[in-house]
Amino acid sequence: MDTRELQTLIAVAEEKSFHGAASRLGLTQPAITRRVQRLETRTGCILFDRTTKPLRPTPAGQRALAEARDLLRRLSGFADIVKTGTSPHGPVKIGVSHGVAPLVTAQTIRALHHDFPDTQLSLRSGWASELLPMLRRGEIDALLTMEEPLTGIAGVPGSDLPKSIRIDPLFDDQIVPIGPANDPNPPTSIVELAQRPIILLPEGCSFRALGNVLAHRKGVSFRAILEVSALDLQIEMVAAGVGYGITAKRYCMLNRSASALSLLNIADARWPMKVVFLRRPASTDIDTVLDGLARLLSVAAHPENTGIMHKSNRIHEPYELDA
Repeated sequence: MDTRELQTLIAVAEEKSFHGAASRLGLTQPAITRRVQRLETRTGCILFDRTTKPLRPTPAGQRALAEARDLLRRLSGFADIVKTGTSPHGPVKIGVSHGVAPLVTAQTIRALHHDFPDTQLSLRSGWASELLPMLRRGEIDALLTMEEPLTGIAGVPGSDLPKSIRIDPLFDDQIVPIGPANDPNPPTSIVELAQRPIILLPEGCSFRALGNVLAHRKGVSFRAILEVSALDLQIEMVAAGVGYGITAKRYCMLNRSASALSLLNIADARWPMKVVFLRRPASTDIDTVLDGLARLLSVAAHPENTGIMHKSNRIHEPYELDA
């Protein structure tokens, strides 16, 4: 396949018009049209919806665009590998969902930079539902996020993702209710918890969705007094005694406010979850960096000591969600 056709595909998508792509590449508009048509003939798919303005890729065009970017990125380092025997020093783009962002600490990034000093690392945080499409389009190389029984990964079951996307489980965790450690009378049931002030993350967060499912099963609803967009802020608000929350156990253990938190002893109020690393097919150098980051994250997630107070002696027992 002619790489010039792949470059044309990318230019048309980014300029959102054949005319803009022609100006960018220094070609005539008919030449741009012919290149796109050759790609469409070769793939057997219409790659752009020509009825819309600005021009937009079709679903097949989005897939072709992701693959074109990936192929060109990998080819760009071919000459350097052959000449020097070393990998190119290209960028590595990683998406980090809000739910796992506290795991990516400055210490982890410093260690990664120490191991790969010539790698340009780009981190982008957001909701998993925003980042997963970027991974599928090839705009990021990997996505650090979580997978849990009810909503899967950003609402998508892992089995429904393209086979080209690799899912690497890093470690297991639990979603648990938390409260301030100095509470002399902590809630011991969902009904009692619903009567207390709750600090929630925004709609669309898996922690909030699972909490709502649990409350609904008991015929109650939570009384949110505060909605925050950052997991660290939620945990710190709970530690300060502002209210209660539902969040990930390990993040509480790693938080600087761990000693001021308690994991509440509430029956049937824990869900299993996994922290996972999603990866697109990539060059050897990118894979090496991603392997290194995965190792560092796994080590950072298992601190030897933690000051968190456990109000439940069942916190380490396995738990399965009711059907």
